[in-house]
Amino acid sequence: MEAQVPTNQMYDIVEWTSSDDPLLESLGRIAQSVERATTLDQLLHLSLIELTRLCRADRAIALLKDVQGRAVWVCEYPQSGDAPELTLDAISGAADAMRLRRPIIVHPQEQALLARDVRVLLVAPLIARDETLGALAICSAHATRTFDSKDVALIRALSGQIALVIMSHRSCESVERRTQELKTLNDIASVVTSTLDTREVYRLVVQQLSDYFHVEAGSLLLVDEATGDLEFVMTIEGGEEKLAGFRVPAGQGVVGHVVRTGRWEIVHDVSRDPRFYRQISEATGFSTRSILCVPMIAKGRVIGAIELLNKIGGDFDEEDALRLMRMAAFIAVAIENARLFQQVTAGRDRMASVLRSTADGILMADMRGEIQIANPLAVEICGCPEESLIGRRIDDVVAELYARAHDITTPSWSQEVAVPAQISDLAFASGAHRYVRLIRLPVYDAQNEPRGELLILRDITQERDLEQLREDYTSMLVHDLRAPLTSIMNGVMMLQRGIVGPVTEQQQELLKIAYQGSQTMLHLINTLLDISKMEQGRMDLDLKPLPIFSVIDQAIERLQHLASSRGVTIEQRLAPYLPPVEIDGEKIVRVLQNLLDNAIKFSPAQGVVTIGAFLAGGTHAPPDDVPVHVTFNDSRDYLVVWVQDRGPGIPPAYFQRIFEKFGQVRGRKVRGTGLGLTFCRLAVEAHGGRIWVESEEGAGSVFAFALPING
Repeated sequence: MEAQVPTNQMYDIVEWTSSDDPLLESLGRIAQSVERATTLDQLLHLSLIELTRLCRADRAIALLKDVQGRAVWVCEYPQSGDAPELTLDAISGAADAMRLRRPIIVHPQEQALLARDVRVLLVAPLIARDETLGALAICSAHATRTFDSKDVALIRALSGQIALVIMSHRSCESVERRTQELKTLNDIASVVTSTLDTREVYRLVVQQLSDYFHVEAGSLLLVDEATGDLEFVMTIEGGEEKLAGFRVPAGQGVVGHVVRTGRWEIVHDVSRDPRFYRQISEATGFSTRSILCVPMIAKGRVIGAIELLNKIGGDFDEEDALRLMRMAAFIAVAIENARLFQQVTAGRDRMASVLRSTADGILMADMRGEIQIANPLAVEICGCPEESLIGRRIDDVVAELYARAHDITTPSWSQEVAVPAQISDLAFASGAHRYVRLIRLPVYDAQNEPRGELLILRDITQERDLEQLREDYTSMLVHDLRAPLTSIMNGVMMLQRGIVGPVTEQQQELLKIAYQGSQTMLHLINTLLDISKMEQGRMDLDLKPLPIFSVIDQAIERLQHLASSRGVTIEQRLAPYLPPVEIDGEKIVRVLQNLLDNAIKFSPAQGVVTIGAFLAGGTHAPPDDVPVHVTFNDSRDYLVVWVQDRGPGIPPAYFQRIFEKFGQVRGRKVRGTGLGLTFCRLAVEAHGGRIWVESEEGAGSVFAFALPING
């Protein structure tokens, strides 16, 4: 159906027709050229044709500024394919016309285009929106040709219109390039946000850039933080991926220079550039002619580079470099984020695997005390689904565990842990018995700032069962040994007294050795029984106020023979006026006996063992010359007793271990049962005191214990 013309509006459609006036006809053709031109080159070519006709010239040249602001010859009519390129300085008057912003006529003796048979020319600046874009040069080969004011006015008017159209074309091209650039970046961003595969991100980046800049090959290289080398993570040549695993040593090649300086680089002819790293091209057989390379900068540091090779249909220019730099800034951030996200994801997966496979239940809470992480074993111990644990306050979960437990104990060693921690052993009786050790720890970041809490739920049921089995077996064994050992000792004693007949002196010596060995074994058995009773809280103490002097004298008397046999001297450094202390005398004598026995055994020949005592705590300051350091958490008075030897010393790692049952320092030639210090610890703790060791390897050891004066 034909379009209807509105009845209230009349239209006159006017077609262009030729005119009898040559000037108007030329202007009309120029206007039509402007309308028909789809590219800047086409516009300039058609305009120059009409200008040569209109001005009766032999040649017309158009010069436009490049990105550096220099004017270069971009179009000529008639074309001279074998002529060298002309720059601003090659045409007399062009620079002056652009500087003065008005047309200039160059006389024959002043112009410099004799090689082109030019005798006179008219140069007019191309100005649009107060910006000088370039210049038009109208040339004549006839020396008699002159340009009058009419020609100047005509060229000035036409150059202004042509300049406007040039600016319009440039604006359109810039918008189109920017649109394509944004589309490319948008495509890259879409892949980055939709995939965790960094290799896919690399492939898309290189493919998009190769298509956008029309190159034969493109590469993405990342810096190896460990070596500084540049690794080809992706190269696309002819649509195929290549160069996987290839590396450029740190600082080598054009790409190494770009990464080191952080600036883009264009190489138009690699054969003339000594920086070109030829090993890659030789290994792949790819012929590299030109290179555009820009750095990828993320968070202020160069993480890699983008390298484009052999631009199709032209050369790389500064505008290409600036566009690629803009795109590289976005790509660098996208790649860095993709890498970081993959690292975080991989770390999260590894952490989840560890949490699933660990033998401990783990609950992690944030700064608000709300649980963020719960592994399967923690879910099982807490007896509720994971989704109900996440988000709950960790204090509430701990309170529920305490409420469910029928027995709660605190390990004796928990106060000696290096890091601040809440440690409790919980016994559950629902169904089969179960023991759980609850360890509550603060969580700190790399800057030692608090970030939350960690709750470890360790199933110690098997450990407790084995410990109970060992205790039961030891108790049974000790009880069963005590009766026959007593019988053996009685029999030896009767033989010594000659009840069954006379005994020679040699036989008496052998019986004495047997009796002493039996006494040692009986002492060991009694120690085991006492330790077992004290651990179970069943040891009765016969407490009496006793002077510490007499207790120390008893212990020294029992070990004087051993000390003399080893050439060791025992000296005393007791503070005066020490008050009596309420103790079980026999137990404390045995404590001192064990400490002195160890000191004598580990002292060198002709060595000295020192035993001392002083008051500390409350209003009493320890003497300055004692070899121990004491601190108390209350205001009570304490009697501190210490034993010092000059032996090999004890490594710090064994300070707690030696007070445990059968705990000994490895590698020592002199070895005992590993029960003496355990008895000492339990006996002192039963009196409400504490025992500790201070030692330095190679400088001897000091064992000390503190007993409260008043209960």
